[in-house]
Amino acid sequence: MRALLLVIAATGIAHAQAPGQVAPSEPSSVMTRRWAIDVSLGGQWLTAKQAGAKAVGFGALEVAGRFRIRPTMEVALSFEGAGNQGIGGGGFFAEFRYHFLADRPWSPFVLGGLGIASVADKTGTDTEKKGRGALRIGGGIERRFGAWGLEATLRLVGIGENKQVMNVTTVGQQLARYSASGGELVIGGTFYF
Repeated sequence: MRALLLVIAATGIAHAQAPGQVAPSEPSSVMTRRWAIDVSLGGQWLTAKQAGAKAVGFGALEVAGRFRIRPTMEVALSFEGAGNQGIGGGGFFAEFRYHFLADRPWSPFVLGGLGIASVADKTGTDTEKKGRGALRIGGGIERRFGAWGLEATLRLVGIGENKQVMNVTTVGQQLARYSASGGELVIGGTFYF
């Protein structure tokens, strides 16, 4: 009787599989939630490419929508606003991210983005506030908790020049006229769905 119970229990556990057949694999856990909304806060610093120009610091807020096209690859559209007491700026970027350990809770990544950015005195003219070509490259690390994530990102930023700005007497006008470079350090929260 015991032997019969053992045989019945063993057949209930075993799965029928043809020789050479591989069991179907489950989809990557990061692919079950491919869309994400990301909100980040941090700091930015920019320096106009002009002799004697000083670095200017800003507070920054960014909102991004991301889509995972493969377990390791994401594309995103992001809107950023930055400013301090006298100078303001913003930008719109299309971005690509590559995650090295996409299926793990801790996932380092690199990124590159192209877009349009503006930086000028808050009281500046429309010509000074005109958007210019911009580039962002960098990397960071993300920690996922199911549908939620936290990330820290460091980016290098480059903004093109605006030759239409003629009057350059303030730091904001320097940043509006000449190309500028600098960086960003942001901390963000992400919701995946």
